[in-house]
Amino acid sequence: MNLKKLTGIRLVAFTLIIPIVLLSLAGEPIQGQVSRKSSDEILLEIMDLHSDLVTSETFLAQAKMLGAYLESAQSLEEAKKIKIYGKVLEILTKIKEYSIQIPPKPSQKEGEVGQKILEGKQKDKSVYEPGAALLEIFKIDPEKREIPDLPVIRTYWKRDLAYSGFFPLPDHASKVGRNSPYVAKFSFYYEAKKAGKYGFTLIHFCDSGIFDRHQNACKLTIGNVDIVEVSSEPVGQGVCDLKKGFHRVEFLLISKVPYWHDVPGKQMANFKVEIMTPDAFDTVPITKDMMLLKKE
Repeated sequence: MNLKKLTGIRLVAFTLIIPIVLLSLAGEPIQGQVSRKSSDEILLEIMDLHSDLVTSETFLAQAKMLGAYLESAQSLEEAKKIKIYGKVLEILTKIKEYSIQIPPKPSQKEGEVGQKILEGKQKDKSVYEPGAALLEIFKIDPEKREIPDLPVIRTYWKRDLAYSGFFPLPDHASKVGRNSPYVAKFSFYYEAKKAGKYGFTLIHFCDSGIFDRHQNACKLTIGNVDIVEVSSEPVGQGVCDLKKGFHRVEFLLISKVPYWHDVPGKQMANFKVEIMTPDAFDTVPITKDMMLLKKE
């Protein structure tokens, strides 16, 4: 195993020097399977374990001693190198077992506008990919008028946050049914490049009712805060303070699948969402590149 790979292990951040780890350095010689492997094979296992540990925020970098311990064994004969590598492997295994036993921290409530949800790559390891929103469509019971627990359609919306047509997913309209009310929920993350006041505009065209009494409606929510909602009016605006970072956005369209697909203007899904950033002079449409999804 070359020095380049070994140096990679030494420089990696393993945090939190746990007493049990330090004690294990003075433990009994390794036995069993490890003693039958070469030093290169053990080093590969060490690197695999290291890859698992660096994903845990609890064990980020301070203990460089393990890397130094490995490096010091480079000039030794194979038998001593196997012994040292085996002991490091044993230590890392204990660290991994310990990390699994630690209960997860309570997640911060996603939330209030103005609250920092995620800020900077140094504080959040999540990876965001642009180009789509999660789209869930729920069929509504006209009597209960509640959003069910499960959608009838779940897919990705890979286009700008705007649409004009009888139903957002024409090929799947039969899953909701003719003359059936529905809620389409678009979920994504938006990155505020700087802190400040952000304006949001909903443009919504509708001249028919959903539950025979209520018109189609749209609503935009950031975190747990409703920013703007429109129903009887064609346009609505809302303003909120956002801190720099990533914020969860939900856009709801409440509408109804019409009896006929070719009747223009009746029970149509016509909407457009625009944003004005702190330094801008006008609103711009929220395009698919502005919509981010977490890469799990």
